[in-house]
Formats: sequence, C-alpha cells, structure tokens
Amino acid sequence: MTSKVEKNRYIGDVSAEFGLSIYALRYYEKIGLLNVPRDENGIRLFDADNLARVDAIVHYRRAGLTIKQIQHIFVTPDQDEQHLQILFKAKRDLNQKISDLMETMKYLNFKIDYHQTHLNEKESHTR
Repeated sequence: MTSKVEKNRYIGDVSAEFGLSIYALRYYEKIGLLNVPRDENGIRLFDADNLARVDAIVHYRRAGLTIKQIQHIFVTPDQDEQHLQILFKAKRDLNQKISDLMETMKYLNFKIDYHQTHLNEKESHTR
C-alpha cells in the first residue's frame, strides 16, 4: 500500500492510510525505525521516504517479522545474505499460514454446505 500522494502527510493521515495507530507510529519513531521531520510547530510531517518506510514496516510486520528483525534490516542495508535468511524464513512461515488458512476455508465451506442443505431439507418438509 504505497502512498500515491507526493506531499507531506500528517500523522493522523498516515495512521488512517496504513491502518496503524498513531501510538504505533510514534513508537516506531521512538525506537528508531522512523525519523520523521517536524514543521515549525513541532508537528510530524511524513515525507515520501517516511511513507515508503512505513509501507515497508507494515509489510514486514504482516509477514511476521519482529521489530528487531526490521531494525536489523534497516540498519544493515548491505547485509544481503542475512536479509535473505530472514525474508525466506518469513516467506516459508507465511506460505504455511496461507496453507493452513486454505484448509480452514475448506472446512468452513463444508460446514456451510452441510447446514445450508440441512436447512433447505427442513424448509422443504414444512411446505
């Protein structure tokens, strides 16, 4: 979900766009994942680089990476081998979750069909 707006954005707008709480954005700044400049009134203004970083954080978190892993990736941009290990493991874990969810979806579809058939049979007997 990369921001398409090129102007600077306020924290509330970024929060809404990325589905993160304002608290989470402030926390990410506090621990060094973000470095958001302020305007003359001390208000955070997220520029394109900050928005790209928030987008990366969102995707990494959704993929299951820990804050420490994300910090490691951000502070060691040239350690490709380590990054690949982290990302391939996250991808394997994510593929397993997807597989598990697909199995659950099959089960739910089975139960929906069962109950729908049962309900239809009851309705046809009462007519």
